[in-house]
Amino acid sequence: MRSLPTLVLSLLVVAVGAQAAPATTETGTLEGASYRADIPADWKKGGGLVVFFHGYSDEPIEYGKDDRLSPMFDPMLREGYAVIQSGYTQPGWAIEQGSADSERLRKWFVAKHGAPAHTFAMGMSMGGTLTVHALETNPEVYDGGLSLCGAIEPSDRMMQRDFAVRAAFDYYFPGVFGELVPVPAGYVADDATARRAAAAMRANPKAAASLRAIYGAGDMNNLPGVIAAITYDVKEMQQRTHGNPFGNADLVYTGSADDDALNDGVKRYRADPRAAAYMARWYTPSGKLGKPLLALHDTRDPLVIASSAFEYALAVQRAGHADNFVQQYVKHEGHCVFTPAQIGKAFDSLVEWTRSGKRPPSGAQP
Repeated sequence: MRSLPTLVLSLLVVAVGAQAAPATTETGTLEGASYRADIPADWKKGGGLVVFFHGYSDEPIEYGKDDRLSPMFDPMLREGYAVIQSGYTQPGWAIEQGSADSERLRKWFVAKHGAPAHTFAMGMSMGGTLTVHALETNPEVYDGGLSLCGAIEPSDRMMQRDFAVRAAFDYYFPGVFGELVPVPAGYVADDATARRAAAAMRANPKAAASLRAIYGAGDMNNLPGVIAAITYDVKEMQQRTHGNPFGNADLVYTGSADDDALNDGVKRYRADPRAAAYMARWYTPSGKLGKPLLALHDTRDPLVIASSAFEYALAVQRAGHADNFVQQYVKHEGHCVFTPAQIGKAFDSLVEWTRSGKRPPSGAQP
């Protein structure tokens, strides 16, 4: 998941239920990327495999053998699936690195433990982007995929929207965060930063209401922390691309209390072409989805807006693969707030879809 101030930090709700089957845990490093593999005791060649793609993190992820495995994986382990996950060779928006590192890990697993009969991709937040990338670029490997609160619209569109909102924040609340292009190298998205944004918004409720209207997420209570996190993401992408991949020069803002004043007063920026090209490359989904993908989202996600996934639905429709995509939702507030039971139900629906060909229903998770 994206690393956020605790003001908006998501919580995976732990449900009490049957324990996962005993599993062997293997950890190590593969060409610079930490990895973890949890393998049921009775797993053998021809079993099932889940390749998990973790979300955005501002620090490198290191897996320890004695670390408690998230209960979100209990349903898969109970059903006999091995679960492997790479920490990636880089933190941040590591689509380029995460895709290569995870594929390397999958091949390592197959070489060591034997080829599985069925392989599923599963990712959370940015990991949803990686899940889509895996299915679109490596369809012969995977039977299907599960995207949880996934950022599955074009990455540049999502982050351009975030950038534009941060620029609007500067118009309404000047001086709270400092420069946007470039974001200062020492910027951190901590609680103190989020509190500064919250204080500024409380002091000008009318401007805060306009900003919320522009952003358009289902949960607006956490917007100060979201703005703080957005700013960190912009900084990281500016550093990653050695330029500024974002701009609002040609954007006409709408939805505020006074659109004319906002459009006249907001500072305008243009993206650096090479930086923007990298952002589009990693990743703009093609919609060429040859295997089933089930997406599950929180309706009031403040960070990856739930309605954004419809962009991917349109992409697969244009590409002629609409039958391979289903979007479901749960009525939760927060980013990636699911119970293990909900994740297990989604995974079971995906597996049944790949076996029977019967497409799950769209809409609220049954």
